[in-house]
Amino acid sequence: MTSFFIFLAVLYGFLILFFYFFQSVLLFFPQPLSSRIEMNGKTEEIKIKSSDGNVLHGWLCHTGRNGPQKLIIYFGGNAEEVSHMIPVASMFEDWAMLLINYPGYGRSEGKPGQESFYNAALAIYDYAAKRDDIDTSNIILMGRSIGSGSAVYLAHERQVKSLILISPFESIRAVAKSKLPFIPVSLILRHHFSSKEFAVNIDIPLLAIYGAADNIIPPVHSRRFAEYWRGEKKLIGLPSFGHNDIFLSNQLWREIEEFLKNPDELSGV
Repeated sequence: MTSFFIFLAVLYGFLILFFYFFQSVLLFFPQPLSSRIEMNGKTEEIKIKSSDGNVLHGWLCHTGRNGPQKLIIYFGGNAEEVSHMIPVASMFEDWAMLLINYPGYGRSEGKPGQESFYNAALAIYDYAAKRDDIDTSNIILMGRSIGSGSAVYLAHERQVKSLILISPFESIRAVAKSKLPFIPVSLILRHHFSSKEFAVNIDIPLLAIYGAADNIIPPVHSRRFAEYWRGEKKLIGLPSFGHNDIFLSNQLWREIEEFLKNPDELSGV
């Protein structure tokens, strides 16, 4: 019996070491550049150098209107190569959209991780803010899933007009603890993405949307995140939609379009 418990203890130790050393592989799923990119005359290819030396690659989808453009900066999910959002950008006629792949995704250099994602977010904003064709008083951040972590961090570090978050969470630690209660997540996790720590200090409008059937970021985590938000907020749960099919919801796009018409006014949680 003693040998059996020793075996279990050793096995548990190996399990913890596995999660510690391979957590980046389990959390991030870098995607190669799509072989089918639907660019048009309003799409500009972009390269940005972040503070850690990584060259980030992506696109700026222009509105085609004269004068400085209002801008949406999009941060995708952990298995998302963002070129697929180029056609989506045309839905928002009054807003340009900046789509830059994370380090290690597409043609962007570097390795995925909380620090490299945060550095990339700052570099992307600073690049946009220096452009003469961008209206810096009208920059909105949109983040999906793990991208909500980058968006919230950036909103804390730079001045932006408002946020649109899809499937947000209060922290990766909280999500991991709910899914792996037998693992000491608080001790071994290196990528915290603790959005709640920033949210309590951000006083700008927030539109947060989640799938009520999401089993990857369970709805409770999106609702908890909203509780930390200091500014005005609107939280919407989409019945029958999960994590990976949420972009198929017509209501999601209607809510986003309505929010973009006047991102300074919100009501309803």
